[in-house]
Amino acid sequence: MSDKVSRARNVVDEIESWVDSEALATLLALIHAEGQPDDVDDSPWLHLNEQLPEWLLELLAEGSVPADQDPSLQLLNRLINLEKRAADDFNFRGRAGQVYKERSEAATADFDPDTRARVLDLTTQLGLVEPTPPKHQAYDMTLVLGGGFNSPLLRSKYAASLEARGIDLGELYFLGSPRFLITGDTPEEPVTSLYAPGATDEFGLLQAAAESEFGFSSAPVDLLCGCSSTSAICPRWRHDVVDGNTADVPPEYTHERSAELASADGRHRGSVISASTSRPPYRPDTSDTYALWAKYANPHNGQKVLTVTTQVFVPFQRFDGLRRLYLTRGLDLDAVGFGAEWGDRPQTAEYLLQETLSAIRSARRLLVDAVEVVVGG
Repeated sequence: MSDKVSRARNVVDEIESWVDSEALATLLALIHAEGQPDDVDDSPWLHLNEQLPEWLLELLAEGSVPADQDPSLQLLNRLINLEKRAADDFNFRGRAGQVYKERSEAATADFDPDTRARVLDLTTQLGLVEPTPPKHQAYDMTLVLGGGFNSPLLRSKYAASLEARGIDLGELYFLGSPRFLITGDTPEEPVTSLYAPGATDEFGLLQAAAESEFGFSSAPVDLLCGCSSTSAICPRWRHDVVDGNTADVPPEYTHERSAELASADGRHRGSVISASTSRPPYRPDTSDTYALWAKYANPHNGQKVLTVTTQVFVPFQRFDGLRRLYLTRGLDLDAVGFGAEWGDRPQTAEYLLQETLSAIRSARRLLVDAVEVVVGG
C-alpha cells in the first residue's frame, strides 16, 4: 500500500468517527425538530458555486451506493445526505433573498434555553468548544490563521503564549486574504483600529497582529504573482468565473502577496501571506490560504505543522488542513484553538451550528479526495 493510500484510509477513519458519532446524529435530529428560522433560506446544499467531480455526480444520480462498493463510498453517501440536512437546518449565513454573508452578519433563531444548552453540550462533544493542548513540544512550522475583527490579534497572542510556555513553533506563517474589512451594520474598524490602524483588509490585520504580539518587524509587501499592483485582475490568476465575467471579482482577490517577518534581533522568523481566490467572485477561504502556503513554503513529508485558530473553527479547519497538507503532502498536522473566554467569537447555538455545518462541508471535500485515492476515482 502506498503512503498516500495509507493516509487516505487514515482520513476515512477520522471522518467516519466524527460523522457517525452519536453527538452529530443527535444534533441533527434536535435542530430539525425545531424547524428552520423564519429568515433562513432552504437553499441549495452545495456551498456558493461549488462543483462536484463527474464521477460523484454519476454516483449520486443512481440514488444510492450499492452494498458491495468500498466502505469509503458508503461513508461518502451518508455524509452527503447528512450535509443536505445540515445545509437546511444549520445555515444561519443564508438569509432569505441573500446568498452569502460573513459570520458576523448571520441570522439568529428562536431557540429556547434548553435547546441552546443541548447544542452547547453536543458541539462540545464534536470538538467545537473545549480547547486541547498541542500534541508536540516542537513543530517545524506554525500557521496562524486570519479572520476578522480581533481574531488575528487573539490568535497571534495565543500562538505567542504557546511559545512562552516552551512550545517550539518553528517558522511562523500568518495566513490571510485580501478580504476587505466590513463596513455595514457591524463594522470592523472600531475594533481593528485599536491594533491595526489604517488596515483595509485581513492581510493588514495579520501584519499588525504579528508585530504587536511577537515584536516582529514587517518587510515591504511582495506581490508573489509578479504584478506591480493589485488594481487590475492578475493575468496569472486562472479560476472559473460564472459566464466568464470578471466584473464582479475584486481585482485584489486575484493576487498573492507576502511580507517577510523579522525578530527584534534581525532574525527571519516567518511571513504573512495572502491568497488569491479559487471561488470567484467570493473572497479566498481557508483552503485557499493552505494551498498558497504549501506552494510558498514547500514543506516536506513528515514535517510537524501546528495550526492556531479559534476553537469553534478547529474541526473544519483541521479537515481543510488534512485535505491540503496531510493527504497530498504527508504533513503531520495538529490544530489548536482558544475557547470562548478569549472573547473572539460568540458561543451561541447559531454560531456553533453554523460552524458544525462548515465542518461537515470540509469533511465532505476531504472525503471526496480521499475516496479518489482509495478507490481510484
